[in-house]
Amino acid sequence: MTIAAIATAFSTIAPFTKCIGQAIAAAPLSLMGLALGSISLDAQAAGLTPSSSQYVQEISLDMCNWANRPVQSMCTTQNLSSSSGGGNIVPCADPTEAPPSTSWFELSPTVPAPYDGHTGRQTQQWHWLDGRYLSGLGAPVIHCPTNPAQWGSLLFTKPLATTQSGHVFLRVPGFLSHHQARYVRGQVKVYLYSQRPLGPPYLPGIDLSATLALQTLGMDNVWRDAATMVLPAPDTYSGGGYEFFEVETLIQPYTPVRVELRANALPPLRFADPDYIWGNYHLGADIIEARLILPDCIPDQSQPGFCL
Repeated sequence: MTIAAIATAFSTIAPFTKCIGQAIAAAPLSLMGLALGSISLDAQAAGLTPSSSQYVQEISLDMCNWANRPVQSMCTTQNLSSSSGGGNIVPCADPTEAPPSTSWFELSPTVPAPYDGHTGRQTQQWHWLDGRYLSGLGAPVIHCPTNPAQWGSLLFTKPLATTQSGHVFLRVPGFLSHHQARYVRGQVKVYLYSQRPLGPPYLPGIDLSATLALQTLGMDNVWRDAATMVLPAPDTYSGGGYEFFEVETLIQPYTPVRVELRANALPPLRFADPDYIWGNYHLGADIIEARLILPDCIPDQSQPGFCL
């Protein structure tokens, strides 16, 4: 397996506000997520440890990667040279070319939301060739900065919502290539909140929740939870903000594994249309990043049973 240099590192996002019914502050998270790679877990180790893993592979959701776009997604950006002054919307250049000098570009869904080109529907989905996945009710584009360092600030996050129990917001898959069982971590940086229906009648606010799960693929080709963490989604008017969550568990060797963020139980629909978000209780997930962290053993050919 080819291991590239890692380009992801946790950094601090400057505080900012975002209107989702209230002002909220940003918090630390790795923003870049632009590559897979390996980093030393113990640079000061004096010697090798039998069958130990000194490297990890980090796989990020990385939804705004200019060169690695969703399948069948239409990419658009601004034409600042337009005579209209503010610039008009034009197709993006090829992914192999340099990003534009504008402030943003947008990626449409792989599976677009039917009948609704403004607020989107829960059926809209973004798929990547490597199995990454994003879905939910919200704007029918991913609004991306051309400067990756701006991701996670101002308007550059991905707010999604659902009125349905069990809805899957995101998945990030990978493969544990180590020859021994190793601990794998799944992470997400997200602002979770619950929203009551608009009145009248004015219904009480309630606290909902989501689940962050590490899943493995069995021999029967069925994904099952290996470890889970329940994440609180307080009522919008009770406060909240962006938080970092992590789940970890021991995974057997040579196992497909993925991290998943999904909704837990929601109240029954008040209106039959699950996309009528303002008439039903719903769970919101404003996503900055998710990642899967896999220990990776690089065999030492000169010392069988050892890892580099």
